[in-house]
Amino acid sequence: MKKTPNQEIISSDIMRYKTNKLPASLALLGIVFNCLYFCLLYGFKESFFSQWKIGFSVILTLVFLLVTFLCSEGIKSYKKNYSIVLLILAVVQVIRMFGLPLEALRHDVGLASTDVPALKINYFFVDLPSGVSYTILLVWLAASAACLVAAAVIGYINCARLESFQKKVSDGEVVIEDVIAKMDEEDAAAAKAEGESVKTIASVEQAENVSASEEEGK
Repeated sequence: MKKTPNQEIISSDIMRYKTNKLPASLALLGIVFNCLYFCLLYGFKESFFSQWKIGFSVILTLVFLLVTFLCSEGIKSYKKNYSIVLLILAVVQVIRMFGLPLEALRHDVGLASTDVPALKINYFFVDLPSGVSYTILLVWLAASAACLVAAAVIGYINCARLESFQKKVSDGEVVIEDVIAKMDEEDAAAAKAEGESVKTIASVEQAENVSASEEEGK
């Protein structure tokens, strides 16, 4: 049901007294998907991953977790600039798709059939081939990036909406007390109209009953 202008104002006013919970939760969900990626990537035991790149990936993951958590707290408090940081983090997740996982897949494609693939792993008691492992890594990164983008967009919209509303209140364009008074008047008028409608229906039904009784008497 579409809200009236006064209901929209009250809805915006309520935002001042509650946290920006949805985008903050989406950012945390992005962390969860990144952790799933982390757990799978660092479960590979082959010598391909025993190099400086895996160390860099560990550092990048730790920084990502810290910054994303800080952004989640910032966007929860309606700090608009954190939306930009969340978008940057989403881009980082997309770039990571073409980093170490893709290198490992290319490495496995060039292996002889007797060699052990770098992306071979037992995942939840299932032996996965390289292509499936790589696909799962991409899914976790893509899901993380999608959550961060959604958190950034929704968070920015909510922040801009609250910022605009607070400006109207401070400039005197919107007076909450007057809006509440108008809504009370609208509710009273609606209740009165509903009461009159009920009385009209009752009168019609009574007249129909009387008419029916007269016909039966004849």
